[in-house]
Amino acid sequence: MNPLTYSPRLVKALPPLDVSGRVLKVYGMFAEPERCSTLPAPEWLQQQVASVLREPPQEGDHPVGFLILHYGEEGDYLLVSQWYDANMLKHWVRGTAVDAEGNTTVAPLAQRDLIACVWELEVIKFERDAWVNTVLAQGRLDQASLDAYLATTFSGWV
Repeated sequence: MNPLTYSPRLVKALPPLDVSGRVLKVYGMFAEPERCSTLPAPEWLQQQVASVLREPPQEGDHPVGFLILHYGEEGDYLLVSQWYDANMLKHWVRGTAVDAEGNTTVAPLAQRDLIACVWELEVIKFERDAWVNTVLAQGRLDQASLDAYLATTFSGWV
């Protein structure tokens, strides 16, 4: 496929994941929509996210965020994001790798400066708006605002 060609991708909101003291919204993104039934076991995903979020939340970290598991054309990627210090976002990108035993894990990308592709940026924008509307515009970070944030998800085409 020509890399300058844009084709919409399917995004599905999945059940949230509790990992390393955080609750993360989970999104599956699919370059090939028929792959949407090939999601990994929640235990595998939790283990991979835990390898990214090695420590419990630190000072300024909020215990919520989101992740995107992107089944792309050139490879599969895991993006993990956590809200920090009211209005900032921490973000990690990993690619999948298969080890000698055939196990799939996530590892940092060779190009460490990448943050997201055009499709992932649409989900990140949605999450930005959800955070603003459910937390920042309310002027509070309590359980009700966190629950409202976690309940605000996106599914559709980007």
